[in-house]
Amino acid sequence: MTAQRDDAGATEIATAMNGTAKRATKKTLVRKPKTTKSDSTKSAKPKRVDRPYPRATLEEAIAIPIAIRQKNGGNPWRPADVAPAVGLSHKTNLFYYQAAAARDFGLTNGTRDTAEIALTDLGRRLAYAETQAEEDETRRQAFFNVPLFKSVLEYYNGSTLPEMKYLKNTLEGKFGLDPQVHEEFADLFRKNCEYLKISEGIASPGTLTKSTTVLKHVSSSDFVTVAEPETDTSLLCFVAMPFSEKSSDYAEGFFTEVLRQLIAPAGRNAGFRVVTARKQGSDVIHSTIVNGLLDADLVVVDLTEHNPNVLFELGFRMREDKPVALIRASGTPAIFDVDNMLRVEEYNPCLWPSTVEADLPKLTAHIKGAWDNRDSAQTYMKILRDKRSTT
Repeated sequence: MTAQRDDAGATEIATAMNGTAKRATKKTLVRKPKTTKSDSTKSAKPKRVDRPYPRATLEEAIAIPIAIRQKNGGNPWRPADVAPAVGLSHKTNLFYYQAAAARDFGLTNGTRDTAEIALTDLGRRLAYAETQAEEDETRRQAFFNVPLFKSVLEYYNGSTLPEMKYLKNTLEGKFGLDPQVHEEFADLFRKNCEYLKISEGIASPGTLTKSTTVLKHVSSSDFVTVAEPETDTSLLCFVAMPFSEKSSDYAEGFFTEVLRQLIAPAGRNAGFRVVTARKQGSDVIHSTIVNGLLDADLVVVDLTEHNPNVLFELGFRMREDKPVALIRASGTPAIFDVDNMLRVEEYNPCLWPSTVEADLPKLTAHIKGAWDNRDSAQTYMKILRDKRSTT
């Protein structure tokens, strides 16, 4: 009897334990995974960035009212018809940004997603402008229809913007612009100013640029001011460098970045106002460059790629026996007659933040030294004259 009870008890215990195990297994199978902080962060929607400016340039936006005039007689038009008229597909983001820009600049009413896009009074005046002056006036007015563009232009008294680290502080602190879009805004601002040929001064409707004579023989519309010193020294530095890249060694836009990231801030740090010739559709050496070479206190010459025009400009400046600061990208072959007589400062062509940070002080010192030693330094012409006198 006792053995039977023991057997029965053991069976009951085993059955109970088996049931508990099954329930535990079932619970394990249906247990939901814990949600970690990182998982919830991943699933969260990205923060919407506010852009109080058009994401397309004014030049791109103007294509819409022009297309409406040329291809639809200036009448309201369906977005699906406007898009191919400007070479875009209707449902693409590119057309969305372009149509929104035309609206934000005050040229049209309507967007990609409205029933139609129509010309505003300003857009009609631009599309049907009877003179170049009238067209220029309406384009400038459109630019000023975007408050942030107008405010930044007035704040800096022109289109010249400081280094990005300082610009970021102003854009965020003074204008409340989200840091994520600082680079984008600066790029659009510069492109619009270049399109409107705004280089300095406040360009309000009716006035393209402030009439300030910086070079004796060059009007303000012939050159672009790329940097201003913190304290006015009245010293002018003219930059002679290639307008565009001629070899596959450097990506498109390389020289623009060299000017923006290295030469402009180095010249400003050395106490100069830095200007360069406005690109006029070709690499022809025009009067702007010649007069800049003649009149500037100092000329910075970039020898990278051994551009023939730049070498000609260097020879022209040397003939005047005036101060020059020679630079080039590392890896550029030496020029025998120049390297044996004059110092050439090299910079890293990678243009990474770390290399720019390392190169900037060196270029600043090089430019400052070229000016400080202008009377005592052995210039190219002095060396040649000394050699001639000893023969």
